[in-house]
Amino acid sequence: MSRNHALLVGVADQNPQEPFAPGPSLDLMTTLLEDLGRVGPAWTVTRLEGPQATREGILAALAALESRLEPHDAVLFYFVGHGGIVEIRDLDPPFGGRPVFYVTGFRPGTDWYFTGVLDLELSLILSRMDRRCGNVTAILDCCYAATVVRGPSWPLPESPEWLRELASRWQGLAGDDVEPLLHPRGHPGVVRLAGASSLGKSYAARSAEGHLGHLTRVFAEVLNAAGLDLAQLSWEAVAHRVREQLIWDRYFEEQWVTLAGPRRRLLFSILEVPPRHQVAFVPRERGGGGWLRAGAMQGLEVGDRWQLLDPRRNDGGLPRSPVLLEVTAVDLSRAAVEAIDDHDTGDAPLAPPGTCAVLLGASHRQPVLVDGPRTLRQAVSDSSWLEPFSGDPDEAGQGLLAVLSLRGDRLEVRSAGENFAPARFASDAGGVRAAIDLMQDWARVRRLLRVAEDRAAHGGPITMTLHPGRGRALEAGTQLHVGDRLQISISCSKEQRSQFVNVVLVDVAGRPTLVDGAEPEGREILGGERVLFGQHPGARPQRGQQGLELAWPPGVDTDRPRPLLVIALSSNRPIPLGHLVDLDPTRALFHDKPRPRRAASRRIGTEPRARTGPELCRDWSALVWRGELAP
Repeated sequence: MSRNHALLVGVADQNPQEPFAPGPSLDLMTTLLEDLGRVGPAWTVTRLEGPQATREGILAALAALESRLEPHDAVLFYFVGHGGIVEIRDLDPPFGGRPVFYVTGFRPGTDWYFTGVLDLELSLILSRMDRRCGNVTAILDCCYAATVVRGPSWPLPESPEWLRELASRWQGLAGDDVEPLLHPRGHPGVVRLAGASSLGKSYAARSAEGHLGHLTRVFAEVLNAAGLDLAQLSWEAVAHRVREQLIWDRYFEEQWVTLAGPRRRLLFSILEVPPRHQVAFVPRERGGGGWLRAGAMQGLEVGDRWQLLDPRRNDGGLPRSPVLLEVTAVDLSRAAVEAIDDHDTGDAPLAPPGTCAVLLGASHRQPVLVDGPRTLRQAVSDSSWLEPFSGDPDEAGQGLLAVLSLRGDRLEVRSAGENFAPARFASDAGGVRAAIDLMQDWARVRRLLRVAEDRAAHGGPITMTLHPGRGRALEAGTQLHVGDRLQISISCSKEQRSQFVNVVLVDVAGRPTLVDGAEPEGREILGGERVLFGQHPGARPQRGQQGLELAWPPGVDTDRPRPLLVIALSSNRPIPLGHLVDLDPTRALFHDKPRPRRAASRRIGTEPRARTGPELCRDWSALVWRGELAP
């Protein structure tokens, strides 16, 4: 029988510069779990606070929790307190030579000194739990928490004794048997809801009783608004709601809630909702309409039609009260939408902030030549991205997306424009759905490529270099081979304050995937900074473990080399791509070089602003690398 376990850690800080009392946050999370236990499986809650929440106490509580786990149990690790970044200058990797994230431990008195649980320690423990029970969630209501490895760092010239001892024991703790768990691909099953991006702060409301973290507060409000019906809520839907509701409440976008891991899972479950390419809706404060948190640089066009999804679904998986929207204007990072059916809400917003929207019909659908029965043409017509091509195939030219043919009892899909590898499917209903899904991915790639290549011609503040492992930079058109490892270097010009960067890899099957799934809306890098995708602290370079290993997708013809694409987008604002790209948690995080302190002033900051839609993007750029992968 499965059980639910929760470890709630709240770390107080009596330092007068940044005092923190976690009591209200712990109380609310405890109450939420008790309420969930009354309508579903009960939770066994361990609460760690006060003098018990030291580094040693947190590690001991995590070890005790790990020892109790059985297969099919569910685990929640919740932390509220200060998060920090330190640059350790007197130790070798994996602790030295990079920014190290940590969650603080309790310090008696008001004097500050370095103590806490480090990123690799926490990652290793959560990974082992995930390997044991397969259902682990971490909620971190603290600063710089998005990736558990990054943020503005402060230098530590001399390590304390506990850190030197940890470094000396590390090879024993992370030997060959558990080292793969440190690679982000090795623990993609851990859901991570973070109260801030890797360069952002997490905030809390202060009262006489202490501090209530805004992530904690809004998370509880969203679940209560859904009637605590976890059987109807996915992490993706909840994360969109929490982020946008928090921005709505606070009137600024400085605190950017981030979700990583298996986002389609139902809350505290291993069950998943069907994949949906979604984007967040932001309502007008009064009356109908609003905005989608994606715009021209993410491929949205005037005339695109969308549907809002009620996160509470009926048994058929369909929205209870669908609201249809049409894009009426497009900015770089947002799109204005109006309801196209009768949804008079008076002065009330059309839907809550962060309600998910899915594409119903692109304004310009991609043509597919169909060689088969009428039912096959109808399946293409029903797609939100595709339409049957009814003209002369010889006149279609480069505009044709694909050819879909019925050959006996098999469906064959061939790429007409981008030359992706052909695919074959069964001719039953499941095979038709799979063929449509593949061609829709090709349509999404085409729209993203069109936008990116148009912009790439104008240059921009970032440069991208690809390396095969530690080798020299790859030129466009280079042919790589299965098993090669790819590292992607992104540099930001010194003239920029910072840029959000999202990198998309399009494999030989034409499937787009984020290279860094830890921050799906983009990694923020500072002006003059260089980051490297495809590295991680836990791997051993001499064993060839660094870099993204290139693979040939299963079921794809190995007749000849096929196109391999890398697309990089940058902007001064986050870059949501969930409507175009599969936010696959199995892709690698990357490992930083030490970074300078962040400037005191932020791009957005905490000054309240009117509820006039998502913050506008001021500039953006794109880069595209085209090569080949040989089987």
